[in-house]
Amino acid sequence: MATHRSPFSIFAVFTLTVLGGMIFNIGGLFAGRSAILLTNLQEILQWVFLIYPLLLTVRGDINGILSGKLGTALHLGTIEPKWRKNTNRFHQLISFIFIVTVFDAILVGFVASLLSFILGMSVNVIEILVVSITTFVFGAILSMVLTFSLTFFIYRRKGDPDVLVYPIMSSINDILITLIFFSVGFCYRIWKPELNLHLYIGIPIFLISVIVAVFLIIKWRKVKYITDGIIQSLPTLSITNLIAAGTGTVLASFQVLLGANPILLICYPAVISTVGSQGSVFANTTSTKLHLGTIKPSFSFFKSQDFLISFFGILSVGFLLNLIYSAIGTGITSETISFNFYLRLLLLLFATNLISFFLVFMISTAASFLTYRFGLDPDNLVNPILSSSADLITTSVLVLLSLPLFQ
Repeated sequence: MATHRSPFSIFAVFTLTVLGGMIFNIGGLFAGRSAILLTNLQEILQWVFLIYPLLLTVRGDINGILSGKLGTALHLGTIEPKWRKNTNRFHQLISFIFIVTVFDAILVGFVASLLSFILGMSVNVIEILVVSITTFVFGAILSMVLTFSLTFFIYRRKGDPDVLVYPIMSSINDILITLIFFSVGFCYRIWKPELNLHLYIGIPIFLISVIVAVFLIIKWRKVKYITDGIIQSLPTLSITNLIAAGTGTVLASFQVLLGANPILLICYPAVISTVGSQGSVFANTTSTKLHLGTIKPSFSFFKSQDFLISFFGILSVGFLLNLIYSAIGTGITSETISFNFYLRLLLLLFATNLISFFLVFMISTAASFLTYRFGLDPDNLVNPILSSSADLITTSVLVLLSLPLFQ
């Protein structure tokens, strides 16, 4: 006999499930702690903090597409939760993500170069381009292996990938991208032109990546899943790159504030990942329900119990996580922090999450419903828009609120 579950019990289970996935955003604090290393590079390469948010945002965009499409495919049965002897859709998804990665890496390189020029920074397009594509290619390979493995593991154990995968991988990707970015910048030693390592290593990696991407496009040119994905995703990713450029400009413009308060840089990746994860969980669960036909893209959804549980459950998790961030962040910083400073930090994180999530939620809902109504795949469009918008909104809100509290 089926048991009746109260709304509170459904809310509690959902909230704990979301917390189980998003708790991994704590790893963003260690990405932020690692980002302190970038201050060493920034003294030599002016564009480091300009391109860093672009790398985080675009990697988040691609991971959002991957986690969204993979979760939907598993629910629909078009991909099986295993590595060997999988379906054609499995191989097509890997190919599609690699194509998108190469496109985005090149775009990030050119966008960052243009911004560097506009802001009067010393810039070399080749340097930024090879650093960008090397970081993305190695990051994408590691990220895909981890994302597929994690999603298969969760799905086989009856978990919901739409709720768990993106938040977990968002944190892991932030750490991966930060460390890979620093390692690539340090290993290429661009500030030593007599070595030219970025030419001898970076350019071959660039050419091989482009050749492989072109080969995959030709191979799958008649597959609607790939062609539709490219047609729908690439223009969107181009727009999100421009949005991410705004994020980079905001962060680069407040390097003095970050330098005076390193705790803000430590918390930064975790804070933007949390808002992005909150929006993604809402978007992915909504997308899957739209595909399954359990909800309709109309305003009646906002009156439903399903919506209220999702919205307030995700918001509650955000508040709890920011409470944890403030405690751990102050613990791993080398600064001496007073109780008054801690309270200001806590107020900053709470206010940033509340304002940012509300704005991102509106974007997420509008994008999911509109794309579905126009017969497009929300998995191709919503997460990229959401990720870049969340990063720009959260960065802007964080910086604006930091000025009266920490300047």
